[in-house]
Amino acid sequence: MATLELYSKGASVWIPDPDAVWVSSQLLQDYKPGDKHLLLQLSDGNKVHYPLGSASDLPPLGNPDILEGENDLTALSFLHEPAVLHNLRVRFLDYNSIYTYCGIVLVAINPYDQLPIYGEEVIDAYSGQDMADMEPHIFSVAEESYRTMTREEQNQSIIISGESGSGKTVSAKFTMRYFAAVGGAAQQTSVEERVLASNPIMESIGNAKTTRNDNSSRFGKYIEIGFGRKGDIIGANMRTYLLEKSRVVFQASAERNYHIFYQLCASRELPEMRSLKLDAPEYFRYTSQGGQMQIPGTDDVSDLERARNAFTVLGVQPDQQMELFRILSAVLHLGNVNIQVSGRSADRAHIDADDRSLAVFSKLLGVEGPQMAHWLCHRRLAIGGEMLVKPMSGQQAMEARDALAKHMYGQLFTWTVQRLNSALHTQRGQVKSFIGVLDIYGFETFDRNSFEQFCINYANEKLQQQFNRHVFHLEQEEYVREELAWNRIEFSDNQQCINLIEGQLGLFDLLDEECRMPKGSDESWVQKLYNQHLTSKRHPHFQKPRMSNSAFIILHFADMVQYECDSFLDKNRDTVFEELINILKASQLVAELFQQQENVSAVANGSVRSGKRSTREHKLTVGFQFRQSLQMLMDTLNSTTPHYVRCIKPNDLKEPFMFDPKRTVQQLRACGVLETIRISAAGYPSRWTYEEFFSRYHLLLQGFRSEEQAQVSCRRTLPDLIPDPDQYCFGKTKVFFRAGQVALLERLRAEKLRAAAVIIQSRVRGWLSRIRYSKILWATVTIQRYSRGALARRLAETLRYTKAALMIQKTYRMVVVRQLFLMIRQATVTIQAFTRGTLVRRRYRELLAERAAVLLQARVRGWLARQMYRRVRAAVVFMQCCVRRRAARRELLKLKSEARSVERYRELNKGMEVKLMQLQLRADQEVEATSAELEALRATIQKLEAQKYEKLQPSPAISEEEVEKMRRAEDKAAQEILQLTEVEFINQALNKASTALREELDEERRKYQGLLREFTRLEQRYDNLREMSLLTEVHNCRPQLCSNSCVADSFDLAMFTLLSVFAPDVRVDSALSLPPGLPASVLFLCVRQADCSGDQTRARSLCSAAVTAMKAALKKHSNDIAMTALWLKNTCVLGDLLTQHSPKQTLDSDELVPLTSDLSDLIRALSDLCIQAYQQLLSITETHLQNIIVPALLESETITGLSGPAAKLGTPRKRAGSEPRTGPGDAAPTMASVLRELGALHTALSHQALPLVLMEQAFRQLTYFISASALNSLLLRKDMCCCSRGMQIRYNVSLLEEWLRGRGLQAGGAAATLEPLIQAVQLLQAGKKTEADAEALVQTCTALSGQQIVKILTLYTPHSDLDERVTLNFIRSVQGLLKGRCDGQPPHLLMDVRRVFPVTFPYLPPAVLHAEQLVIPDSLKISFVRRV
Repeated sequence: MATLELYSKGASVWIPDPDAVWVSSQLLQDYKPGDKHLLLQLSDGNKVHYPLGSASDLPPLGNPDILEGENDLTALSFLHEPAVLHNLRVRFLDYNSIYTYCGIVLVAINPYDQLPIYGEEVIDAYSGQDMADMEPHIFSVAEESYRTMTREEQNQSIIISGESGSGKTVSAKFTMRYFAAVGGAAQQTSVEERVLASNPIMESIGNAKTTRNDNSSRFGKYIEIGFGRKGDIIGANMRTYLLEKSRVVFQASAERNYHIFYQLCASRELPEMRSLKLDAPEYFRYTSQGGQMQIPGTDDVSDLERARNAFTVLGVQPDQQMELFRILSAVLHLGNVNIQVSGRSADRAHIDADDRSLAVFSKLLGVEGPQMAHWLCHRRLAIGGEMLVKPMSGQQAMEARDALAKHMYGQLFTWTVQRLNSALHTQRGQVKSFIGVLDIYGFETFDRNSFEQFCINYANEKLQQQFNRHVFHLEQEEYVREELAWNRIEFSDNQQCINLIEGQLGLFDLLDEECRMPKGSDESWVQKLYNQHLTSKRHPHFQKPRMSNSAFIILHFADMVQYECDSFLDKNRDTVFEELINILKASQLVAELFQQQENVSAVANGSVRSGKRSTREHKLTVGFQFRQSLQMLMDTLNSTTPHYVRCIKPNDLKEPFMFDPKRTVQQLRACGVLETIRISAAGYPSRWTYEEFFSRYHLLLQGFRSEEQAQVSCRRTLPDLIPDPDQYCFGKTKVFFRAGQVALLERLRAEKLRAAAVIIQSRVRGWLSRIRYSKILWATVTIQRYSRGALARRLAETLRYTKAALMIQKTYRMVVVRQLFLMIRQATVTIQAFTRGTLVRRRYRELLAERAAVLLQARVRGWLARQMYRRVRAAVVFMQCCVRRRAARRELLKLKSEARSVERYRELNKGMEVKLMQLQLRADQEVEATSAELEALRATIQKLEAQKYEKLQPSPAISEEEVEKMRRAEDKAAQEILQLTEVEFINQALNKASTALREELDEERRKYQGLLREFTRLEQRYDNLREMSLLTEVHNCRPQLCSNSCVADSFDLAMFTLLSVFAPDVRVDSALSLPPGLPASVLFLCVRQADCSGDQTRARSLCSAAVTAMKAALKKHSNDIAMTALWLKNTCVLGDLLTQHSPKQTLDSDELVPLTSDLSDLIRALSDLCIQAYQQLLSITETHLQNIIVPALLESETITGLSGPAAKLGTPRKRAGSEPRTGPGDAAPTMASVLRELGALHTALSHQALPLVLMEQAFRQLTYFISASALNSLLLRKDMCCCSRGMQIRYNVSLLEEWLRGRGLQAGGAAATLEPLIQAVQLLQAGKKTEADAEALVQTCTALSGQQIVKILTLYTPHSDLDERVTLNFIRSVQGLLKGRCDGQPPHLLMDVRRVFPVTFPYLPPAVLHAEQLVIPDSLKISFVRRV
């Protein structure tokens, strides 16, 4: 067998280990058939002998290093358990990747930590992308199911399973959140909010703390999210399975009851909760048994508030919520009812009449306390046609009390689910298709397993069978599609185990039969099991424990589980006495909960036990109900396309990023991941297209070497490379290999490359030796020539030195004598000079000391006085600053609180623009004044320094007065320098304050424009709702409106005709042919004419009508860039004209005539309309760019052939149902498409002569959107993170930069927004090996956050043999350097695509406007406006 050849020296193998499950080792010698052991070296350096019995006992081979960290386990060359475990460990611990594909299964490992990978920017990045292109994520599975549903119009299901604490509930929550985002963002409906609002409610009443999970779902749920024809969510429905009602009355150690009870107890101090008479959880029996009252990191009060808000969203009124809380509180008080015993043998139970808990229970539910006390301790029996009342023992009474509590909670749970379903029911039309999300318990095995674990494991057996058959079906579909001659793949079918449980005379049948027996017991039932499945006919999946006669063992697909039969019958019956139910039915509060007893549903919560045997015999057992509901679920899943998510719990300590291999392997075996690997490995797991195979292994192929003949070459060469024809198979488009054959091809390829390298090395070494000999020969001759010349030059130099020495001796003796004479003379003169100078200086110092003492006293006194004055002044200034800052903070808090209210939006708008202009003007004036003062002070400093320099020039003689003047000048200069330094500090503080003021101003603008955008959305939503109801009235009123508008006088005719120009149904070509701003100019002339004639009402009505018409035009042309730009221009022009002629504005020219009407509110409305038009303009362009950014910027190969022919080993294959975004005939978008869309916007803005400042702001927003979208996709796509692709992306970005420079738009910040993407592609191209490379990367990539840098390094994948994967040591060194970098970058991995920069419209007052200057086209037929 060819695989045995891979067991050679240096090969990596996996051997079992008791602690790590599997450890890696290396072969120290080749394996030969017949060897009894292998010599291995472990990773710690120890050598071991691995025993072998036969070739089948060989340890599993390790995968090549290039496949380490693959995001799809089926892409591994060797598919086995150690390879799967190692790949998951590497991705989880080294790459911090919690998601991994395994064929059609998404493996999700719970990190026990908050990761920034679920934000809105991540949803945007995965929306519309192919599953095979992106990094594994729960959003990728959700997107795949959503796309398959919309494309094939077929229902989908997402099956999320795993054991408690593995993250099933969180995965289901994020899946629903994704559907709510992609299925409701465009329609802006409330259905998505309701779907998401169901999560906190179900978590409160259905989740509890267990030893394995702080938020464990104690029930299974299947949520069907209904979608309409347009892919929008229009409804939802929820089905629940097997609520763990026993938790209501009993909790194990370190566990809690359901969250809702602790939330109510924590909120007992609220005014509305005081009537419930609640106390701390320690006070109640039903909440204190586990000993855990609080979960670290959770707030029960805020969780209850969140649940109440969710109830409100779903339409449950506050009074109904309080009724719900009253029932829950009654359950807690019922558990505290004290049941006492009496009688000789203590077989009579009774309850005191003054029992406080029973009194509170009765008052909360409105029932009779004595009746409840009586029937809790008595039961009614039918004997011989007579009804007898029999007292119960204390144990029976407590069981009856607990059964009533469980029954009440079960009915309450069912009622809540029904209430949620009615709120989530569609009201907007027929459901076209749905996506179901199944969050169900995984396989469970504990030290003691009971009825709940039996039902859970039975459900997992059914789901595992469905999963195996679906995987097998997909595998065979691939072979049929490729027309392979294949044999049927055998897989482990668990039908026998399922028949043991649900078949005829199976465990459920015998259990139901025993429940119908009058004296049935758990012991008799288990004896029937032994007789049926061991004695009469031994079942392979059933066993009996050796040391117990009250338990049985079932061999499940995942593990062998022993079940204790205690309480099986009671839990299966789940009965409660009819007398207690009748008492509760008399209460108006809880009567609604028990209406379903009349018609038992398929998923009931139990049965009611009465004294009549005939009635009891026909009640449905819990097991029968569970089988029915499970069969309904399986029918639903079989009718849909399933998608699987397997959640893994990495450790039992809940430590973040801690990997326990034993626990992980146990769950991998239980959840079916290894079964998927086994089915895939049984066939042809490795699949290559002929082009990919040719790109990788063209060195091994013979004959044709062109890619066009790849299939012919592959078919001709493979039989020589792999002699066994059963190890490969040729399909229509792919070549298929069995497990291990790709590794064999890799070895052959490496050997051929090694042979070629040896030949190249021999040729290069010979060439280097010949070059070296030539150089040595030339060097020898050269050395000889230079040596002879050096000896001759040395002799000549000796003769010259001898002659020179005689001359030097003669000259030196003469110089020594002369220097001695000169030194004596100079010493004499110097002594005389120093003696005279000493006497003069001594006298001068005495005079100077007297003068300095007097001067020092004066300076000290002056300094003390000035210090006192400065302290007083500083204290006064500080006190003034504190008072003003406190007043300013109060005003700021008041403004911020008012800014959060959408209803007061228009009040906030009043004076906002004036305030902004005043703040901007004040800031500019302060900066100019400060700059002028600073320049003056600097000039003074230079002048003083010049004077000081002049005064310091040496003079022949300096008098005492001049010295004193110099000292005074120096002191004055020092004081002035000190003052200038203080001014510098003040200037810096002023600059900081100005910067903070500008930032605060931008933040207020951003909030204001966000409120405006939200207001516009709500207004649009309101208009959509009114549109259908007012459509008839609009048609009826339109003729009357026209007749009323067409008045006789010419001015009214001008107004009507002018408003017709602003009408939404005006022709596009005629509107675009108008001069920029013409409609606004004409309208302003009419407003001014009406204002001059004294008719202020008409002027205001004309402006209001124009604003309304502009809004309607923007709404009609919501997808037209040119028309939106036209109305943006006219809105700006009209607003500037009204502002210029406002009575509050200072007129700059005598020709300007102010308006008498106060139109400030309409000016604000026009300002808001400008922002709305600007946002609509960007929204149109972003919509056009959204689907072409990633293909054009990242995927398009503008530089042909740069990526090279080498394909990566283990390229992930496309999954079933995953189709590309573009069809075979569609052209892939390129950078020309992006530039075309940007050019269309630039043309529209330029045609309307909009100011350059506004255009720069628009393109800054668009380039940020392009950069963020491209970078987010790059961070989630492993195939894009390589050097060659980085060069392609950098070239594409340079085209965009060149386009911006060609139109003069780079100065407005548009080019700066591309910096994160540019640095990301530079990171792909830079060296990533040494410490110096790490420091250079950290210093260069300043626009990227630390998480983004590490993510790119982690995803970096070499696409050729010349490149290498980034080592973990290098990544750790980069992480260490990033810890010391304080760049202020946010901790998010992805950029916020929805970030909006605030826009500022420049105020450009036009020239004086005259009617005769307007160029009005004749086609408008409004030339009479010139006479207005």
